[in-house]
Amino acid sequence: DLNIAISYLHGEKSKDSHSTEESFAISNSAVAYSVKYSGRKGKNQQDMEKPCTFSEQDLKNIKQTIETKGLNVTDSLFQQSSKTKSYEVYTNISMAININGQEYKIKINGDTNDLDDSALYKNSVFFITMLRNMVESCK
Repeated sequence: DLNIAISYLHGEKSKDSHSTEESFAISNSAVAYSVKYSGRKGKNQQDMEKPCTFSEQDLKNIKQTIETKGLNVTDSLFQQSSKTKSYEVYTNISMAININGQEYKIKINGDTNDLDDSALYKNSVFFITMLRNMVESCK
């Protein structure tokens, strides 16, 4: 049994601020993915929704990555920054992972520069990137 809900916001506070918000909902092999852009957009940035189905091998890879990257924890990382920065790249990650009835929750919020030293942050972004690549190649 595998259920995952992820919300990933990555934004930039600057004179041309923008953000990207992705969400993943995985229930066993069924996947619903969406991405929304706000603020200044690049020419390849179109809001999108995509359902797909992961294979048994995909699910094994996901479970293995959760374990090897230490994402089978309940933890949070909040970086309290001063709101006086005129330029900032920030993130807000929320993950709820349920494997075989065991639930894990991860919340990360703050300036990415201040989070770069954290294994939890790096491994969470690695996992989200891996899922995004799997969805892109999924039929």
